[in-house]
Amino acid sequence: MPKQDTKQEPRDKAISGGVIRPVGLSFSSFFYAASGLYYLIYPIVIQDTTLYPLYIIGALSIVGSVGIMRVTRWGLWVGLALFPLQIVAPAFALMTTLQYPGVASSSIALAYIVSLVILMFFASLTFLLVLDKRRSFK
Repeated sequence: MPKQDTKQEPRDKAISGGVIRPVGLSFSSFFYAASGLYYLIYPIVIQDTTLYPLYIIGALSIVGSVGIMRVTRWGLWVGLALFPLQIVAPAFALMTTLQYPGVASSSIALAYIVSLVILMFFASLTFLLVLDKRRSFK
């Protein structure tokens, strides 16, 4: 009986075909979607709907989330391009918030500061995860 030759797909094809997605990319996709919702909902919560840059960052984050989830090359580029935007926007908000006197005594202000620090931390982490798995994108 002849042995059947099993054909194995290269790892990159298996990932882009939706068969296997690295855990880091799934985490990055989830973070981009969560941060996109944060940037879209924040102007509504503070009742300042003129913060158009936050709407743009939020929409791009959700688009990048879809691209990273599908492991497409354009998702890689959108995800990498979002890193400076997702660091600079919270950093400016953090600098502005910390200038107000008595900010440490307000629990709402402290929660806002913590949310900004968390956004910057996860933006850095997802940038590194996407950069590490850049060869997985087709």
